[in-house]
Amino acid sequence: MNSDWATKVFLQWKSEGIELNPPSTLIIINQVEENLSIIFPASFKALYLMADGFKDNDWRENMFSIWPIERILCEYEEREDKMFVGFSDFLINSHALGFCKGLEGVYKDVRRPFPVAKTFEECIDLINADSSLIY
Repeated sequence: MNSDWATKVFLQWKSEGIELNPPSTLIIINQVEENLSIIFPASFKALYLMADGFKDNDWRENMFSIWPIERILCEYEEREDKMFVGFSDFLINSHALGFCKGLEGVYKDVRRPFPVAKTFEECIDLINADSSLIY
């Protein structure tokens, strides 16, 4: 797992004053993977083992929020399209970012998912850099 990258992201969020949830556990992450029929990337696991998303739907200055595992599950259960697994949203769910089962990369979901990043790391880095690619 890329713990150096995850530590860098964690420290950036802390320095920005984002309220973070306590870390998740591998047991919980593995259970969620089984429930959703998906395998999260190692970088996702590394980051969620440091912080289980943003606390109380807190968000970055660019209005992106990273969801805790519980919200990932809730959002998935409410979706009709069971091929998309979101982990972040912009402006109180104007659109979500997440994974498409069976496909590599991260996707933006606006009516139909389309690719925005080749990896979870790249997506989080785009969010943190406030890249126009994620809007």
